[in-house]
Amino acid sequence: MKYNYHIIVIGGGSAGLVAASGGASMGAKVALIEEDKMGGDCLHAGCVPSKSFLRAAHLASEISGSREFGLSASLKDVSISAVMKRVNKVVETIAPHDSVDRFTSLGVDVIKGKGILVDNHTVRVHDRIITGKNIVIATGSNPAAPAIPGLNKVPFYTNKNIFRIKKLPEKLIILGGGPIGLELGQGFRHLGSDVEIIDIADHLFPKDDPEVAPLMEKVLTDEGISLKLSSKIKEVKKTGSKIYVTIEKEGKTETISGSDLLVSLGRVPATEGLGLENAGVKSDDRGFIFINKYLQTSVKNIYACGDAAGPYQFTHMAGYQAGVVLRNIIFPLKKSAVDYSAVPWTTFTKPEVAHAGYTEQAARESGRFKDTVMVDLGDMDRAQAENDTTGFLKLILGKKNRIIGAAMIGNRAGEIIPLASMAIRSRMKATGFMPQIFSYPTEAEIFKFASYAFARQSFKPWMKIVVQKVLFR
Repeated sequence: MKYNYHIIVIGGGSAGLVAASGGASMGAKVALIEEDKMGGDCLHAGCVPSKSFLRAAHLASEISGSREFGLSASLKDVSISAVMKRVNKVVETIAPHDSVDRFTSLGVDVIKGKGILVDNHTVRVHDRIITGKNIVIATGSNPAAPAIPGLNKVPFYTNKNIFRIKKLPEKLIILGGGPIGLELGQGFRHLGSDVEIIDIADHLFPKDDPEVAPLMEKVLTDEGISLKLSSKIKEVKKTGSKIYVTIEKEGKTETISGSDLLVSLGRVPATEGLGLENAGVKSDDRGFIFINKYLQTSVKNIYACGDAAGPYQFTHMAGYQAGVVLRNIIFPLKKSAVDYSAVPWTTFTKPEVAHAGYTEQAARESGRFKDTVMVDLGDMDRAQAENDTTGFLKLILGKKNRIIGAAMIGNRAGEIIPLASMAIRSRMKATGFMPQIFSYPTEAEIFKFASYAFARQSFKPWMKIVVQKVLFR
């Protein structure tokens, strides 16, 4: 059968853009279908605007804390419209890189509209029918809006519209204490809003190592953020200019009031109405597409990557998965399997919380755990100079004391954690950073300190006796 395209990509977000541009650059005839804005959630409602917003918010925090550095600067007022104007300017600056014009110049046929599967080789966009030898589903995800009584009658923000806010909230109530809720909650607190975060979990950062939550909960509460944990949301309503959220904790109910509401209760895959059933593509009851280790769906010529498939909902993982999909399409006789052993992630609070590879709990459950080593960030001279002493590095060690995971808290943790990913992929041992020369002073030196710390804790008393006899005989 003759097809219109070698590859049809549905979705112009992070995963779809990598698959489309990569395929075209290697000579494939590629169609890219996008019904909304090119660049997807990351560019318009996620990574780019949120980090631009947090830059302003964290700067406000630094100004307010300037007396610690011997300065008398103060934060007199905040123009949220000016903050968001800059946020949108950053988005507009980056947008041409993901634009229709650029991808057309790369040789990709960009088709605007909703792509619907007709069968495993055919896609319909409006009245247009196209065929492809391979299809890549990269439709991303949307913020979840659970069926909480009253929520559909109350105006609320999600990451989709929060960056168009016109007035700084007097008090922002946040439903959900995940990365989005924590980052934006702390950001608005730094800009002057009262913030209350509600979550059903007993602790924040439930997917991270156990040392993370107590430290970060203290950081947030010390900044004046109210945390309502182990709390079930019973009802949301609006009376006059106030929003009220009723929660239940340990059998007792409490009603919280605020001026604005942000809902950050997870993500749902954007696969509804995609026609998966027409092509025989299977998904779970939430709509996440089932994939194998080669990122093939239940139909071997249809692949899925990014948020629509999971298991990680990160932009960098969407790009990684798209690269694996592309290799498997271009080189089908030697397929590449995904490798999640060194996946990094960062929650961009202040300080940042970063992770790579196994947590201690996951390592124990897998039977790979052997030991841990921890170093306090305050031991770093650069951290003292920067007043960035709240944090630590924890290495998770497996067989032969190889590094299989890491957790780090610090203002630069997201920038430094790739060292852990590199160590995991290189099968480096705990002492592997000892011969590495780091610029002084840097916070990245903490990895070298961790190697020294492990060497000290593994140096047995009898070894010292042997050394003494050898040196002083």
